[in-house]
Amino acid sequence: MKKFKYILLVLFILLIGLINVNAQTPTTRNREELDNLGVNKKWNINENNRSNVLRTKLVDSEEKIYDFSNVMTDEEIEKLKQKSIEFKNKTNMEIIILTDSLVYSSDKQNEDYAADFYDYNDFGLDLDKNYSGVLLFRNTYEEDPYYNIYTFGEAQLYFDYYRLESVLDDIYNDLHSGNYYEGFNNYISKMDSYYDSGKSSEMEGYTIDENGYLQAPPKKYHPPIILALGISSIITLIIILILIKKNKMIMKETRADQYIDMKSVKISNRQDVFITSHTTQHTISSDSGSSGGGSFHSSSGSSGGGHSSGGGRHG
Repeated sequence: MKKFKYILLVLFILLIGLINVNAQTPTTRNREELDNLGVNKKWNINENNRSNVLRTKLVDSEEKIYDFSNVMTDEEIEKLKQKSIEFKNKTNMEIIILTDSLVYSSDKQNEDYAADFYDYNDFGLDLDKNYSGVLLFRNTYEEDPYYNIYTFGEAQLYFDYYRLESVLDDIYNDLHSGNYYEGFNNYISKMDSYYDSGKSSEMEGYTIDENGYLQAPPKKYHPPIILALGISSIITLIIILILIKKNKMIMKETRADQYIDMKSVKISNRQDVFITSHTTQHTISSDSGSSGGGSFHSSSGSSGGGHSSGGGRHG
């Protein structure tokens, strides 16, 4: 009887543990067992990036939510996954969430980890071009938690630096306080809303090349007005000096009364009549001009593909 009670107690404890346990860690596969190390994109795998590929977790790209830090439940992950799939069907872009605990000494390490995870897995592989998508990486490293959003392909035209900064600010409180589902859910909603707004006005004229890099619009031609005015002024001055030098006429008298015998003229009435006037005006512009274009650029991942990102947040 006591043994039976003991077994029931153990089963009860195990049941409570199963109820409270977080979601299972996403499954990964061994890259070395696969052709081209499991990289199905166009990237060239060589001695320079092979080590990056090998240390990048190989996952099923259909899962969309990769919670290696176990901060969410299975139910929460499933809800986010469905929302991610809806986003992809609507926008033709991926939206990925990744959590992991990565010891790092610079923010660049977080960026490299996130970019490699996106580039060396099959995200965006079935899309039209440039493997378009966005990835939110939350590094739960206890000593210095960090998160940022990274954009790939055409997504760079919709989610520029300023839009990403706005989203990062909006989800800070939730991620900082550990309300991960709320924060991630808000992240997808905000990105969806920005997509509905169309391509960012800041990215007008930008394009994406075949390797996923932003290409700035051609710079507008501004004629060298100051130089032209300077040259024309010098030429005009030279012409005037030549004409003055050639003009030998000397006007000795400049008033009509010098040619009149004043003794034979009697003036009975004198008036000053204002005949006409001439006014010259010009506008002084306070516009100092703008650099315009060329202020956004892509970063290079170890794959050779380009991506952009927000500023990142600690905490």
